Amino acid sequence: MKAYLEAKRTVDDRALNRRVLERFQTELPDTDPVRIVELGVGVGTMITRLAAWGLLPERVSYRAVDHDRKTIERAQSLVPAELETLGYDVSQSTTADANTETLIADHSEDRTRLEITLEQADALTLEATADVVIAAAFLDLVDADAAVPALEAMLEDGGLLYAPITYDGGTGFAPRDPLDSHLEQAYHRHMDEHRDGGRSDAGRHLLTELPARDWTVLESGGSNWIVRPSADNGYPDAERVVVEHVLETIDDAVAEVVSTQETDAIPARDRQRWLERRLDELERGDLVYTVTNLDVLARR
Repeated sequence: MKAYLEAKRTVDDRALNRRVLERFQTELPDTDPVRIVELGVGVGTMITRLAAWGLLPERVSYRAVDHDRKTIERAQSLVPAELETLGYDVSQSTTADANTETLIADHSEDRTRLEITLEQADALTLEATADVVIAAAFLDLVDADAAVPALEAMLEDGGLLYAPITYDGGTGFAPRDPLDSHLEQAYHRHMDEHRDGGRSDAGRHLLTELPARDWTVLESGGSNWIVRPSADNGYPDAERVVVEHVLETIDDAVAEVVSTQETDAIPARDRQRWLERRLDELERGDLVYTVTNLDVLARR
């Protein structure tokens, strides 16, 4: 999972909706510091992306949490190293909690000061007070009925939710295979009925659920993933890792759905043929992978 999270950074970089991102920066409050909480931080790529792209205000208190210990440990290694390459002086603050690391990062040229806490914690039971909550590729993985009230408990009145790369019901491959649509349906059924939390239409659900709870959706837009081979039949950076991980995830999810006999049978030999074909195409640099996502910016 850590390799996948690191490899998908360039995919996310391309996909992020710039109009929504620019509105996010414009709507940031002028508090000192701006208190940001990120849920499902993964290996910390959003933190360093915002810093690298110059999207953070001068004073930021940034609390980043993830439930997975190994993922947080990787973030605790990657974030300070990348901030240093961006010209920050980074020091570690003492903490008595073995699951938490706090970094102080100062940039002499633009006077930015970031206090970043990287913490292993359950995002939806977190006790926090925030001006901004970031939930990147997260709200499609958790129960929306629990997530939105948790966000409301964290955010100050008028606070911002930035939820980019939220899955919205589309996974595709090219060249096409006769089994694609059947597997996609079973994959979505796994998200909706079998996985512990999440839904296959999470992006569009946010666009109706938030206004129904008196939020204001400030901006939304597509952030589709497109992973395709270059002219030399290779994939950019480590993006082949992303596609391989997704293929295996789909295969595992469909196998679980089929095992319950709650859907039309997809013979194991057909699934195996499909997976082997896709892995062969990936190896040759012939496979294109697309995903439908939405970016949502809303005010509490």
